[in-house]
Amino acid sequence: MDVSLVVDTLKLASVYAMLAVGFVIVYRTSRVLNLTQPGVVLLGGLLALSLLPATGGSGGARFWLVAVGLVALGAVAGFALYGLLLRPMAGQSRISQVLMTLAALFLLEAVAEAGWRGQSSFLPMPGKETSWEILGAHVRLLDVVPIGVTAVVFAGLGLFYRFSPSGVQMRAVAENPALAARRGINIERIGALAWGLASALGVLAMFLATTQGSVSPLLVGTALKGFTVALVAGLDSIGGLLPAALLVAVAEVLTVRFLDQQLGEAVPYVVLLGVLLVKPWGLAGTREELDRV
Repeated sequence: MDVSLVVDTLKLASVYAMLAVGFVIVYRTSRVLNLTQPGVVLLGGLLALSLLPATGGSGGARFWLVAVGLVALGAVAGFALYGLLLRPMAGQSRISQVLMTLAALFLLEAVAEAGWRGQSSFLPMPGKETSWEILGAHVRLLDVVPIGVTAVVFAGLGLFYRFSPSGVQMRAVAENPALAARRGINIERIGALAWGLASALGVLAMFLATTQGSVSPLLVGTALKGFTVALVAGLDSIGGLLPAALLVAVAEVLTVRFLDQQLGEAVPYVVLLGVLLVKPWGLAGTREELDRV
């Protein structure tokens, strides 16, 4: 068994699933494609780059302090984006709301360009020197961390949606927002919670993505691959994200390993086209939900 192939596939699938989950959380709750998510991922990475200069060593306690602070800041940014973009447009058409999020993405990219001017570098990750030899393969700690973090996050989301009052309310809003409102659920609070959670998870996903690459404007493209995985899974399905991410990762890793590295960049979109031809609503999505997009 090629251990490195298995680890690379699981790591890539974990990163894609984490990048995708923010899109799904927002769409389930508000039926809006949150196209600002890649901008949040990019700005989170650039802020981390500024607060954790590469010359500062592996970071240690400072790294964890910055990481926790940026994830919390991501949640605040999500609340703010909901209040500034979605809440004022309540009652407007879905396409208008989506276009508003697209305009916000362009604005965030402009802010990133003005503030960092294409700056690119690797984050000083703790434990980057740690590695093991497993069945003849060289496995780094940073290859394993995304897999473990993704497993914990998805398990936590499952428990949150099933047992917490806010999670149950988010499920109710996702299934029938009109009925949920009549039952006394504050739709605006749930919408803000969904955007805050999605943005916080987007920043966390940025840290996982940068275990295998640098922080640069290309993070937007990486985040859009997460959007591709969300479409493959079905925009209203959190449960379908892990199988969808694994499918895309297997195809991409095999293409890079045995065909061509540059061709691997197109694989997620090829998989998306193939899945949508067979199931336009995604592998686990609800037909009625995607018909509204």
